[in-house]
Amino acid sequence: MEYKLQLHEFFIEGGNREKSHVLLHVTEPSTAEERKKGYFFAVCELNNATTKDIIKLQNIVDEIEARYYEAPENINEHSLETILKKINRENQLSDTNNFSQHCVIGVICNQRIVFSFCGQPKMLLFYKTRDDLYKKMDLISSNQEEENEQLFSQIVEGKITPYDFLFIATPALNEYFNDDRLQKIITSRPALQSAQHIERVLSDIRQEISFGGMVIHLKEDQPSLMSKIKKRPTTSGGSVKSLKNLFATEKNTADTMSPSLFPKLNERLNTAFEKKEETQTNSIDDTPSTMPAEINSSHLRQFKAKKPEPNPSDIYKKILLRAAKNSWVGLRYLVHIFWGILVILFKFSLNTIHFLSLLFLVATNYQNRRRNILENWSKQWHSFVLSIINLPKTTKIFFASSFFILIIFISSIFIIRTSQIRKTQEKYAQETIRQIITHKEAAESALIYKDNTSVFNESRTANQLISKLNCKKYQKECTDLTREINNILSQARKEISVQAELLYDWKQSTPTLNYLAKIDSQIFLLSANSSTIMVYDLLTKQPKIIKGPTGQFNDIYIPKENDYAAILSDHKNIFLYDPKNESFKAADISYPKDSVNITNLIIYNRRLYSLDTLNNQIYKHENIKSGFGPGKEWIKDLTVNIKNGTSMTTDGDVFISKTDGTIEKLTAGNKQLFEISGLDPVLQNDGKIWTYTDKQYIYLLDSIGKRLIILEKDGRLKTQITSNQWKMPNSMIIDENNKRAFILDSNKLYQINL
Repeated sequence: MEYKLQLHEFFIEGGNREKSHVLLHVTEPSTAEERKKGYFFAVCELNNATTKDIIKLQNIVDEIEARYYEAPENINEHSLETILKKINRENQLSDTNNFSQHCVIGVICNQRIVFSFCGQPKMLLFYKTRDDLYKKMDLISSNQEEENEQLFSQIVEGKITPYDFLFIATPALNEYFNDDRLQKIITSRPALQSAQHIERVLSDIRQEISFGGMVIHLKEDQPSLMSKIKKRPTTSGGSVKSLKNLFATEKNTADTMSPSLFPKLNERLNTAFEKKEETQTNSIDDTPSTMPAEINSSHLRQFKAKKPEPNPSDIYKKILLRAAKNSWVGLRYLVHIFWGILVILFKFSLNTIHFLSLLFLVATNYQNRRRNILENWSKQWHSFVLSIINLPKTTKIFFASSFFILIIFISSIFIIRTSQIRKTQEKYAQETIRQIITHKEAAESALIYKDNTSVFNESRTANQLISKLNCKKYQKECTDLTREINNILSQARKEISVQAELLYDWKQSTPTLNYLAKIDSQIFLLSANSSTIMVYDLLTKQPKIIKGPTGQFNDIYIPKENDYAAILSDHKNIFLYDPKNESFKAADISYPKDSVNITNLIIYNRRLYSLDTLNNQIYKHENIKSGFGPGKEWIKDLTVNIKNGTSMTTDGDVFISKTDGTIEKLTAGNKQLFEISGLDPVLQNDGKIWTYTDKQYIYLLDSIGKRLIILEKDGRLKTQITSNQWKMPNSMIIDENNKRAFILDSNKLYQINL
């Protein structure tokens, strides 16, 4: 049975490199001699390390790798052990305060693994018993020694069977995955999916710590039907027995530093292996020098032996000689090409001039030469036709066959090219779909952890990939993925889609209605372009028309007492409507500035507040018998900018929505910090805003986004209400006590439940 080595890594970089730094290293041999030595790997973590410590460890790993592949075979001692002895002599453990390093360095060759470690890395073996159940073995705790001054104090050898999973990781992983959970994840799915799952879960943990590791597995490589299958005898015991026996004969590189102890250790190792080698001679002989590998690692690289540095003078000579030779050859080709182009242009010019002159003679019949020229052309064509007819049959068949073959050849090229393009497009589409699914799953995971920022980013990336996909061809995939992503976004956005009840439709013949207000059971609808006021009675379900005062209406506001309506006209005048006798009267009002542009007004505690966007000010007017007193400047903070304000409301604090989608909050005339959080898509335009003292939420109507946004008083999103019936809602009335709202949209009055 042939096996394929599967090595899949996971890596998550933390935010603080000095506090936690992870080094992953996987080397694939490039030559036959190097492949006999297998695949070199390293998994290391440094805590509280300096840049110097990180560079030093990287250099140590590179040095071990280079020496291992360049070292000759030694039947008495494994090459990795020999090299680690030298590394221990040349390098000592750092004594820096709080500094720690945890590292596993090893080699995998066929089913044999040799490794050494320092610190307390995580290294687990999951093996299958005869009952088809997986058990785990901690390879580090089983071989942990007392504190040692050597960097790599011992070496361990063992064997991996096709059903084993070897898991290596940095110790920081212990805080988030226990051994039982790792066993369940790794043994229940392919190695690649296990690594991807662990990496995805750890990616959601946003902190300063880095994580890294790899999942190693031997997979049965199914042979082709044409290949010869050679059965090899198997040995009982598997990887667990092999590792346990070999752990008992572990090689302590710290002890082998003494020449007197080294021979005894070799004798003990040789004795332990004699019977094992006798029972497995056939299987070892049949083991191929290398096996195919499937490695998924961004840190994978091929080993390249160091070449001696050439003499700089020889390099310069070679460069100069090669440059001179190439220049001479290039010059010759340029001359030939230039001369050929000149000859072709000359002949083409002569033929063109001759043809044009004959064409001129035919057109003008100069010296009556038209007939002769046409007869010559006719004779030439007739001669060409006769020469074709008089060709031998074999020649005709040859030319016909050649022409037919040429057509087939060109058609084949076209078909092959079309097939290649189609396959490339198919491959690109499948890869795009895979990426979309990956981002969708990441968004789902982020939704579980309530990380809305990640949800929006992942969903936005997925939608961008869907836009690049050929949705005409992959219509089902596009539809399904778009629906699933929209469902995820809807949950993150806290969207609620409602069926709005249409109360009345003022047809398009009616002037565009812009403003809403409600007194008791009557809803008033005003137009900015007409003095006619529409009224809808919620009790009788009937509309009526009231003739209002002349002027251009800009806003309407009903005080909490519901005893009158204040109508803003021509951006400065105020008219008061009495619902008892349905009459209007002009209210006295004045402003501290001669030129004003009042765009919005509110009434709070019987006082009127007017928004002047021209002078970047809010005026406070006291209530008097004839209307409202002279306005007093209410804003004290000179940093406030409300020149683009469009809608104003108050609950004691004043909230102003602006055309750029932001909301300005003012308390006693001074600016307060206020930001909308958790809203997607972000508000980018002005909207009608409303709240009051005894109300729990702030309501914001987004006309372009076709949604009613409900915010907490601190700016956090509570929910978003949408309806497929809305086109561009432009005004609203909130009846929070009865949990309903009235929406004006395209001259249609809707009612929704909150």
